[in-house]
Order: sequence, then C-alpha cells, then structure tokens
Amino acid sequence: MAALSPAKHIMYVTRNRDHMLVREHIRLGKRAVVLEQGLNGEQIVIYDNGMQLPLMWTHVIPATLEGKALHNVENAMFAAGMAYALGKTLDQIRNGLRTFDNTFFQSPGRMNVFDAHGFRAILDYGHNEAAVGAMVDLVERLQPRGKKIVGVTCPGDRRDEDVTAIAAKVAGHFDRYICHRDDGLRGRAPDEMPRLMRAALSAHGVDDSAIHIVEQEEDALN
Repeated sequence: MAALSPAKHIMYVTRNRDHMLVREHIRLGKRAVVLEQGLNGEQIVIYDNGMQLPLMWTHVIPATLEGKALHNVENAMFAAGMAYALGKTLDQIRNGLRTFDNTFFQSPGRMNVFDAHGFRAILDYGHNEAAVGAMVDLVERLQPRGKKIVGVTCPGDRRDEDVTAIAAKVAGHFDRYICHRDDGLRGRAPDEMPRLMRAALSAHGVDDSAIHIVEQEEDALN
C-alpha cells in the first residue's frame, strides 16, 4: 500500500518499537507514531525528520481506561498521527486526546463503562471477531474480582463461521454467557442467532449450564 500511495508523506503506526521496517523508515527521517516503554509506563512518540517528539503517556488518555484498552491506545495513536499530518500542534493533539472519553455521551455504544450499580458494566457494539476479542482482552487486563457475565451475539447478516469465531474469542473467559439477538434480524429467524451462538460456545468447551438464551436484546440486558 505504501509503495502505491501518492501521498507526500507515509506515516507508520506501530506498538512494536523494534519493528525493522519502521525503524528504517525513522532512520531515513520519515514519519512514524510508536508506542514506547518509559519509566512511567507506555508513551506515544511521534518521529519526524530525525526528531523524537514525546506526545503523552497512554494512561492519561481517558478513552484507554488507564492504558488497559489497547485497541483505543491504537486508535489514539492513529488519531495523533492524522492530526499531526494535518498540521496540528502537539499541544492541540494532547488536548484532544485528554478531552475525548468513552462515555455514552461522546462515543455511544463504544466501550461505555458504567460503575453506578455496585458492579462494572461495559457496553460495546462489537460486531466482529476483532472487536469482541478487544473487549475480552480489556476485561482480562482489568482483572475483575467478581463473576464475569457476558451478553454476546452476532449480527444476522454475518456468516455462520463469523459466529463461531466470536464464540471462540469469548469461550473460557466468563462465568456466564447470555446469548441474544440484535433487534434487527438481518435475514435470520428470531431464535437463529442465539442458538447458533450457544452451539458454537458449547463446541468451544463452555459448559452448557453456563449458557443461557434470552432472545430479546433488552430482556438479555435486564
């Protein structure tokens, strides 16, 4: 893609500071955004024209949940890179990252966290294997002390193998699994998606007693 791009500048973004392609790119004075380990945690660093420009620690970016939501660390890195390429100053980029969070009001349906009920609830419209995997990784990094309950589904217009892939991501990481369906069926029968999900979870080693079908989305949430 880089070889075919007409862009004046190519900027690589990586969590791997030892990536050989990116290191050579930086050595040639070209642009990159890199996640680097420091004494105070992980830091986003921009490289440009031989300069190393420390941007900010990931744990002070609200949308990363103190750096534990790695997918939002990556999102912040890409956002920083694009803003820098558009001519924004480092202080403008820092201000943007500090003032954007994952509340329902700023980012509805995307990793919204609710702590007002005596337990923590995380709401995310993860509709593919990668998104669901990111949520599972986040839950593991948060190291919850109590039981872990997941409500899981897959949009009806996905392939059966996509259901299996999502089930594989969540299997073994929770104490209870509630299988439901989206309000929009997208061509599936009303009970088809939750039953496919239950079968996929069972095939991935989840005990049947831990799997529950509650078809309606709102009922499953309750």
